[in-house]
Amino acid sequence: MRVANMVPDLQYAMQQSQQALSTALQQVSTGLRVNQPSDDPAASANLVVSLAATAQVDRYTSTINTVSPLMQTADSAISSVVTSLNTAITNGTAGASGTETAANRQTLAAQVESALGSVVAQANTSFQGVYAFGGSATASPPFVAASTTYDSALGSVGTPLSTTTALTAGSVTTISDAATGDTMTFKAAAGDTIATLSTAISNAVAAGTLSAGTNATINAAGQLSIGSTSGIVVSSNDASLGSMTAAASSAVPNAYAYVGNSSFNTVQVGDSANVATTMSGSQFFGSGTNVIGALNGLITALQSGTSAQIATATTAVSTALNNVGQQRIPLDNAISQMTSQESYLGQETVTLTARQTSLVGVNLADAATNLSQAELTNSAVLAAAAKVIPQTLLDFLK
Repeated sequence: MRVANMVPDLQYAMQQSQQALSTALQQVSTGLRVNQPSDDPAASANLVVSLAATAQVDRYTSTINTVSPLMQTADSAISSVVTSLNTAITNGTAGASGTETAANRQTLAAQVESALGSVVAQANTSFQGVYAFGGSATASPPFVAASTTYDSALGSVGTPLSTTTALTAGSVTTISDAATGDTMTFKAAAGDTIATLSTAISNAVAAGTLSAGTNATINAAGQLSIGSTSGIVVSSNDASLGSMTAAASSAVPNAYAYVGNSSFNTVQVGDSANVATTMSGSQFFGSGTNVIGALNGLITALQSGTSAQIATATTAVSTALNNVGQQRIPLDNAISQMTSQESYLGQETVTLTARQTSLVGVNLADAATNLSQAELTNSAVLAAAAKVIPQTLLDFLK
């Protein structure tokens, strides 16, 4: 009589039940239905796309968390500037009333000087080493004390400069004016000389970028001397001119020049959302009305001016205050945009997480039931194998 060989079938059944038990155990322990791509190729592919979207959302969220403090710091600085300007207006109004004594006006002038110091400090505000109002130049304070005259070192020892001295092509010389709040930038071209630079300075004066009286001459020592009565800050990387240094005792009291730039840094906080994270100090404190210049004018008027002059200077500070308010609007809008985007990204994270769970997650109650069933099935298969395999082998041996 032929004996059927049941061993291969039992081995297959044992393998299947063991695999089912292993899968059930893994799902219960991990909480996942899909633990490797072969478990569900379609779900695995969709999971890869969803995880990439989550990574992008996380990057945007991280960017917002990084730049928001700087923008909040800038907004707080503007609030302080507004307070200082209102204090200056109050002092100016009191000084223009005609009832204040000369001594009281000096006291009021000192209070406006204090307000000016506060404004400059806020204009130079920074967060973790990043200056908020320098445009894209964020590594150094954007407002510095101004001097009237800058002299350069000689291009080479024993070789005095002259108007025909050639400048280095590509070199940049900048002059920041405290009175106008503007900066003239001169980039030398091939063939340019000191005379060319001097002409550019004259043109900047005519355009109002630099104050009247700003000029460039060759002094008795053969150095280039750039002078102004309003307070300027000069820098140059031209090898012929040498390093520009302020002439001794030439600082203009209460005069500060902007040495940042008009650019700004932006970051991407969404697929189609970009915000500016730094601001141009020339826009906030120089556009329309020079805030620092207006305060300086009020100080001078209180110290030695008439009531009418004090009133005019006070009006200039009021105009500057209005300008700061207008320039603040884009900053506040950007902060609001960041806040809204942060909320959206938070919700998007929740949505993506839920989607990923639905793709590969497992219902724990169902997983527990499946595990129990797999254990029973596996036990039954092993019990059957224990009876069938020995009996079949013994019969075979007989």
